[in-house]
Amino acid sequence: MNKYNTLLFDLDDTLIDNSISMQYAFQTVLKVLNINYSDELFHKWELFDIVYWDIWQVEKENLSHIIKDDRNTFLRANRFILFFKNLNINYQQAKRLNEIYCKNLSVNIVEIENASNLIKELKHSHKIVIATNGPHQTAIEKVKKANLYKHVNYVISSDEAGFSKPMPEFFQYLDKKVNNYDKETTLIIGDNLSTDILGGTRHGIDTCWFNPKEKELSDTITPTFTIKKLTHLKKVIKK
Repeated sequence: MNKYNTLLFDLDDTLIDNSISMQYAFQTVLKVLNINYSDELFHKWELFDIVYWDIWQVEKENLSHIIKDDRNTFLRANRFILFFKNLNINYQQAKRLNEIYCKNLSVNIVEIENASNLIKELKHSHKIVIATNGPHQTAIEKVKKANLYKHVNYVISSDEAGFSKPMPEFFQYLDKKVNNYDKETTLIIGDNLSTDILGGTRHGIDTCWFNPKEKELSDTITPTFTIKKLTHLKKVIKK
């Protein structure tokens, strides 16, 4: 008998290669801005995006007084104002750039380690939930293009929940959304220690850190399991 009945999968960099998706979307934004693409500029964007969201997680309360739209719309648009600060982009322009960017995030999709085959196999014995901090419609399109959609029970996004991982409200929304859901028999699988693993741990869910690049483990965040390949998940869930 399996210990886990429900598997919560992160999407970006767990089931699909997010860097490839971001690269294509970033190129479309640069075309709108009449800026030549370079790998160096894209690498700066990737690093900026990581740091930006990390800061937001820490200072989310301090940002509340400047948010002009719903939280996610504002924060996603604000990235473009800050990254392209020399262009003096206003908020409405930034919102438009974000719309273009998000729309194109689902164009170039490459799954990680034949993730669709793994999900197809696991769906017969587990409830499959995708839990992502990405835009909802973009997430749906990504899941469809990765041949995952017909194999999953739910796709839950931060847009839908109104909060992002690791915030407790995201997981509280998930508790209500997923039918026949029990934290004791649930495992969250993701690549991000500070969102997937921390969020799951705080909510009382066992966690599995997908760490193909063998990153260093944080001193303050300890996953229940760690795997280097997605296929190793099958051994974990049978323990």
